[in-house]
Amino acid sequence: MPFIEVKIYEKRLNPETERQLIERLTEATVDVFGEGVREHTWVVLQPIPAERWGIAGTPGSS
Repeated sequence: MPFIEVKIYEKRLNPETERQLIERLTEATVDVFGEGVREHTWVVLQPIPAERWGIAGTPGSS
């Protein structure tokens, strides 16, 4: 079962981007493994506040 986990700034997600990410990541998986994998593909989106990311030694909210 493919399990795809995406961690992303929460401000970049909205209902439309969530739908598109889930749909397109599933399609990419099907393109590689074949149609039979679609029903077994899980996509989990984990929105994370920018201040909880560390980029180059500083919080992402900086």
